[in-house]
Amino acid sequence: MLIFLNIDGVLIPDRTQETSSLQTDIMKFNSACINHFEKVLRSYPNVRVVISSSWREIFPFEVIPPLFSPDIAIRIIGFTLFLNPKSIHQHKYLRHQEVLEYLRQNQAENSPWVAIDDIPEHYPPDAPVVTIDDYNGFDQNSAKILSEYLT
Repeated sequence: MLIFLNIDGVLIPDRTQETSSLQTDIMKFNSACINHFEKVLRSYPNVRVVISSSWREIFPFEVIPPLFSPDIAIRIIGFTLFLNPKSIHQHKYLRHQEVLEYLRQNQAENSPWVAIDDIPEHYPPDAPVVTIDDYNGFDQNSAKILSEYLT
């Protein structure tokens, strides 16, 4: 099972960004959000995580896994791919298309997956998505919903 994880609004709630005045806080996950997320992952040791966040446009991959606990960091396996800029306008659900392209390029089209995102409009209504309230981030309710997808 693969999780396609967005970061802003999920592990860094918008309320955190409102109170953050230091540039260094940008790369710090909210402790409650990361704890809820990692606790779920620890219950499902075969789940791997692919970052589907705009962070992939700013940071190299090597910067992201160390932000997680070591036992979870080793399960962060990559970024979704950038689509060809010439074809981006052809896709209504861009992030969903990036997920499908990642699966295709990794010969994993039949692998089960779920996305975690604070913007449900990135995916079609029938896609497996845990929608996060961006103000609160990944909370106990999000953890319950994710666990249901992973079971």
